[in-house]
Amino acid sequence: MNFRSLLFLAFILCGSTIAMAQRGIIKGKITSREHNEVLTGATVLVNGTTSSTATDLDGEYQFYVNPGNLNLTVRYLGYRDTVINVNVVANQLTVVNVVMQSSQSVLQDVVITGYTQGQAKALNQQKNADNIKNIIAADQIGKFPDPNAAEALQRVPGVNIERDQGEGRYVSVRGLAPQFTNTSVNGEQIPSPEADVRYVALDAIPSDQLASIEVSKALTPDMDGDAIGGSINLITRSAQSKKPTILGFVGGGYNNLMNKGNMQGQLQYGQRFGKDEKFGVLLNSNYYQNNLGSDGVERAIDDNEVELRDYELTRTRLGLSSTLDYRFNNHHEAYFRTLYSRFTDREWRRRYVFKPEDEEIEKLTKDRFESQSVLSLNAGAKHIFKGFLLDYEAQYSYAEQNTPYDNEAGFVAGIPSTLNFADTKFPKIEADEDYTNNSLYEFDELGMGNTIAKDKNITAKFNVGVPYKINGSDGLLKFGAKVRSKDKSYTITQNTFENLGGVPNLDQFAGTPVKDKYMGGRYEMGNPLDIPKVINYFNANPGQFELQIADKASDEALESYKASEDVLAAYLMGRQQINKLMVLAGVRYERTKVTYDSKDVIIAPNGDLEAIRPVTGSSTYDFVLPQVHFKYELDKLTNLRAAVTASYARPNFSEIIPSQEINREDNLATIGNANLKPVSAVNYDLMAEHYFGSVGIVSAGLFYKQLDNFIYRRVTFNSPYPTTGTPIISNIDITQSQNGNNADVMGAEVAFQRRLSFIPFLKDFSLYLNYTYTHSKARLQSREASADNANLTEEIRLPGQANHVGNGSLAYEGRKFSARVSLNFNGSYLSEIGGTKEEDIYIKNRMQLDATAGYAINNQFRLFVEALNLTNQPLQAYQGNANQYIQREFYSYWMRFGVKFNL
Repeated sequence: MNFRSLLFLAFILCGSTIAMAQRGIIKGKITSREHNEVLTGATVLVNGTTSSTATDLDGEYQFYVNPGNLNLTVRYLGYRDTVINVNVVANQLTVVNVVMQSSQSVLQDVVITGYTQGQAKALNQQKNADNIKNIIAADQIGKFPDPNAAEALQRVPGVNIERDQGEGRYVSVRGLAPQFTNTSVNGEQIPSPEADVRYVALDAIPSDQLASIEVSKALTPDMDGDAIGGSINLITRSAQSKKPTILGFVGGGYNNLMNKGNMQGQLQYGQRFGKDEKFGVLLNSNYYQNNLGSDGVERAIDDNEVELRDYELTRTRLGLSSTLDYRFNNHHEAYFRTLYSRFTDREWRRRYVFKPEDEEIEKLTKDRFESQSVLSLNAGAKHIFKGFLLDYEAQYSYAEQNTPYDNEAGFVAGIPSTLNFADTKFPKIEADEDYTNNSLYEFDELGMGNTIAKDKNITAKFNVGVPYKINGSDGLLKFGAKVRSKDKSYTITQNTFENLGGVPNLDQFAGTPVKDKYMGGRYEMGNPLDIPKVINYFNANPGQFELQIADKASDEALESYKASEDVLAAYLMGRQQINKLMVLAGVRYERTKVTYDSKDVIIAPNGDLEAIRPVTGSSTYDFVLPQVHFKYELDKLTNLRAAVTASYARPNFSEIIPSQEINREDNLATIGNANLKPVSAVNYDLMAEHYFGSVGIVSAGLFYKQLDNFIYRRVTFNSPYPTTGTPIISNIDITQSQNGNNADVMGAEVAFQRRLSFIPFLKDFSLYLNYTYTHSKARLQSREASADNANLTEEIRLPGQANHVGNGSLAYEGRKFSARVSLNFNGSYLSEIGGTKEEDIYIKNRMQLDATAGYAINNQFRLFVEALNLTNQPLQAYQGNANQYIQREFYSYWMRFGVKFNL
């Protein structure tokens, strides 16, 4: 921002402040008479003017108005409009609290029940938002059987999730892979605990820790600009009343595949203290332990190999959050928010690998423990002055993925086998001998390793809002700035041991089966390899094992790295109401500087390790991001929206750290690209939405995203190495992530939510439907390119983009009993780009059926039961064509049940 811009901004601020000098401030809280709770997203407007605002998550509102005797109208879906007369004095703050009444007596047979309470909160916020967004309230999350934040988000239009062992983990928005989505807690980005990526695995965050989730599909200038798909904001809870609130649940569960139970529980306490309820305390805790597993078959087509994979897992989720806030008076308040989540995954993976070409069968077991933790601390304050609004915040966040042990042992038997793929779903395996006979397997290899990835953010920011009027229409000028410093690192220790002689065969290390049947009895797994027995033998007989020193050095050098990243951002925006039209426009500037330290690994022509060299890299880039939004209110329940926004997505760390593997034996090199540019995008959005007074919505939207500098893997044939400076290798094929030409994403989404009260015999039922269609194409170097035609290009579908994504849910809500069945569908998508089109790997379409039911014993206690994956939907991957499966993994169904309480 240059001097002229600063001078112009100062002039506007001075003028606006003078214009505000004779105005008054109205502030208050909107609550429900029937349920004695705050109403989030309620509309408060001054009759006969364009002055209006909406309540926040605490049910509070504030805005500047002209002094005098005014009539306020308060609107909230499912409640009667309420009109309040208030006398506003210039330069003074007037507090107006409003208690609203349900529209039950107006809308015959409509009752604002537990279901519609959560729906109403979300839809009122969505209706009054300046930008295109979807919101899920905590009450609404609790109506679906979704234990983590990723699975809660799968119910949102245009959102798809990637699963791990049947549980939702990564989130994709509007057809773009997870790296194009920004994740925040209470408005500020959280770091990723994983080593090579920026995005966060949301299975680590329990959904019960959240007050709501916001999915912004069109950014505003006061939001971080590195989000092309969308921006997800996880909002924690805060205390609302001087009456103590104690709520939670206790429960257990059952996993059908493993025949094991699980347990879970939540406890929340909230209360405001003092005569004027100035000090608020909210403490929330959650714990969930799940015993699960999977049965899987995998195929390597090129090698003519098949794997049988038997997984057993124990996963836990611990969530702790708190909010402390103090309201000094009606003008000033401060807060301190914390969120801590810890996800652990103990995995046992037992495998057979059938290798007909080598006339071998391998038998392996892996034992790994991994924990992911995320800590977010936010401290800030909000102030209301006569002429402007001010808020500021400092944030510390830390994420870590710690794998203290990752052990795998393998044994090999010289048993010929044949594979038959006439049944494409279940390959037929025939072996010359009993492949489950452990005495036939000789020791091959033992690997023992540990890793730790760390990611730390320190952030400071401020925002200033200056209300003003132009020709009687309200406006808000807003500006602010942010600095963020990131430090990320990854360290790996990997030891691989081979047999020097004397290690017994596998029958000396056999364990007991963990399942009665594998894949419904189609295959035999025998007695598995017991890793602790192998490690105990290793510790007692170290002289029989040989450490592979070169492999250790190569593995540790290639993957370990350190990185630092500094971000400076500033923005200026204005929001102007012109009768029924709202216009929000502004610009954001972001500057990023990144530095890296890693190592090169060079493999000599004879296949031996030649050298390991330290290497550094750095890059700096700037983005200017103009953004404009329009919202036209056709009537009090109907909005038309449009937006044109610029955004970008930073490359993953695995793509930009300058580690390099130079294999002179195969004349191949894989190198990082520290000069890789972020993907930039221009996003176009249209949306029409109509809300039902009885709580509901019907909406339809179109979106188009034009991406530039799309990142893809490119092969540079016969290149010198290094690519700059004096070459030490004159001719080698280099694979590297590079920026391509462009890519396009376009689509449409529709949504419908409503209680079916307009149909007498269905008045206790509610319907929830949404569907999103997405199409994409990206232009990149052709897989058929060669040294003679390296610039040959082709078009592909963007990885992670499913053409069809949708949800359907039918709910019954009676006086005491409630029930819901839910369907979630995602179409097939490209998962990995192969060396040829025939080698592309796709994830097949999937539809999951879940069900929930509850019974209210009284106002304080409610029984519940939840069942997930009732149709035993597998994960299915295919290569080249849809009938050529390379992976099928089954999880069966699992259940939870217990009692919820609100004391």
